[in-house]
Amino acid sequence: MRNLAFPTTLYLSLLGSSAVSAAVSVYNAEATVTGAYDPTQVTGLPNFDNTVLTAPAPPSPAVTQLSWSVPNTEDALVSQGYELGVKQRGNFLGFSIELSVADQIMGKNPVNLKVPFLNYLANIRSRAGMGPLVRVGGNSQEASTLYPQGFDGHAIIEKVRADGTVTPTINYSPDIFYMMANVSNMVDAHWFFGLSFNQSAVETQSPNVPLVAQTAQQMLGYHLLGLQLSNEPDLYVDHNKRAAGWTVENFTAEYSEIRNEILQDASLSNKQFLIGPSVCCDKVGFELDDVLATGWLDQEKDNLAYVAVQHYPEDNCGVNGNYLNAQDIYPEWLNHTSVTNLTVPYFNGTRAALAAGKEMIMFETNTASCGGFAGLSDSFAASLWMADYALQMAYRNFTAALIHVGGQSVYYNPFTPPPSNMTSVWKWTTGSVYYSTLAIAETLGPSNASQVVDLSPQNNNIYAPMYAIYENGAPARLALFNYVSDASGGSDYVATISLGGADLPSGNVSVRYLRAPSVTEKYNINWANQTLGASYTSDGRLYREQETVSIQCDMTAKTCSIPVYAPSMALVFLTTGAIQEAVGAEQATATFATTVVNVGSATVDPGALATGNGQMGSSATGATSEGSAKTSEATAMLTISSMMAVLLMATTIFAHQTLN
Repeated sequence: MRNLAFPTTLYLSLLGSSAVSAAVSVYNAEATVTGAYDPTQVTGLPNFDNTVLTAPAPPSPAVTQLSWSVPNTEDALVSQGYELGVKQRGNFLGFSIELSVADQIMGKNPVNLKVPFLNYLANIRSRAGMGPLVRVGGNSQEASTLYPQGFDGHAIIEKVRADGTVTPTINYSPDIFYMMANVSNMVDAHWFFGLSFNQSAVETQSPNVPLVAQTAQQMLGYHLLGLQLSNEPDLYVDHNKRAAGWTVENFTAEYSEIRNEILQDASLSNKQFLIGPSVCCDKVGFELDDVLATGWLDQEKDNLAYVAVQHYPEDNCGVNGNYLNAQDIYPEWLNHTSVTNLTVPYFNGTRAALAAGKEMIMFETNTASCGGFAGLSDSFAASLWMADYALQMAYRNFTAALIHVGGQSVYYNPFTPPPSNMTSVWKWTTGSVYYSTLAIAETLGPSNASQVVDLSPQNNNIYAPMYAIYENGAPARLALFNYVSDASGGSDYVATISLGGADLPSGNVSVRYLRAPSVTEKYNINWANQTLGASYTSDGRLYREQETVSIQCDMTAKTCSIPVYAPSMALVFLTTGAIQEAVGAEQATATFATTVVNVGSATVDPGALATGNGQMGSSATGATSEGSAKTSEATAMLTISSMMAVLLMATTIFAHQTLN
């Protein structure tokens, strides 16, 4: 990869939060402070939780040989009873950032971007051939208000904790959209943003949602893909957001009312911008099919950008103090059947969305709600599971899935910044599911023409699923999994691949592996031999040489033999063009250095205290999902006291349009 050395904090000039037609981008470097981290300072934080589960025993007898016949054309595939999924983009796996921690992940204000965050996104852009998908919202969007006048220091959000609640009340300024635009200008990110379903004409307070829609569209332009209206409405009654007896019919009526309220704004440039219904939790009478049965899709389709659902396979919120034992359920994340079962409830809804000309998105997901499980959500098992789940969703005609990102108090994050009082000493932590995003971006590739089919039924081995990815009617890549954890090598298998008796495209294939020593591994996880390191050691850039294995095929038998290690995922590039796409994209990668020294003066601002979950000016701790509050240390924000070595980089025009 080619690294363009940019400093650790990016400063983009603000011309105010009102009339802006263009902004000049300038950058400033801060001093790098070195030192060893002391885990005792953050006892209780998930990133220092040393919980390691016991891997399930390997099946006996071990399966060491499997074979697949991959139809050489789409017609041959269909004739055998298979069906390709819809065409996919390489940025299928994106990120859902909880609004309440957006300043921890992206930056405190539009001129102070978190460079590791940019690097994590840039890694995906280089592989997908297009910018990553990022949603800002979640439970905290439902208690949020836009403050048009903004806040001191151009802060993007302020948090207010109301007594007796878990999710903080969020006030945010137009500067959050400036920040999102600046991120897009660096890494071409495309955004979803969450509207509050509580601030509407059906409430007594003055409506604020139309202003949010107008501001977001004007500031983000084509980088704004849609605005989510309602977040997990099937839980509103359970979470005391609506009175008992509030039904799916009440929901669809309110949705329509708020939509009409927003559309009264004549300045909206895009009228097809809403996302919903975002139901999540298999509530009887309030599932996706129940919403569609009310006529909601026909009623809303003229203004819908996407149809969306949200789902976590398990609930770890500890209702009535009842928490699941991660060791007991660990095997659920280590077999293909669990993955296929997750998509079944959406078969009808996905077909309905496609018939209406809409894409279906899994708008928020991860291993388990309320922060996930120690030793499971942060293990290599989750890497394999998320990659398998993503491909299964692509096969079942979802067109995107967003991995949720919470604060310091969760185990499932794809990436986590250090506590704010340690930003001068520690780096970020890369979660196990982040590696899934790299593998899936290369599996689907940059062509925007990839179609996925699950060929696992050929062997019916729940520990060894296999997908084929077709481009323009012909197989281009294969993804083979081995969920078994066996350091002895006795459960490695060789996959013998043929293309339905057809000649192989060339004499060899190229293979990249997603690997770890065990499914229980937390940090020694590698994609194509590259890794992002251990807890609080990453700046978002991969290190070590990338490894692509070339395997000679048997041209007489017209087969290729692919080793699939226990545990691993093997990505097989069947054609020269497929591997060249991957190599070409990575050679164009630009990442941002965070090691500039002797420039600037780093100081700690004692007035900028916040908890690990981002509550400003409060010693309270908490999280964003009910039941997930955990202890975290008070933290402090690192600031810069001088501007030096300013480098004029580019003239940035937000969203290629004038911002009013």
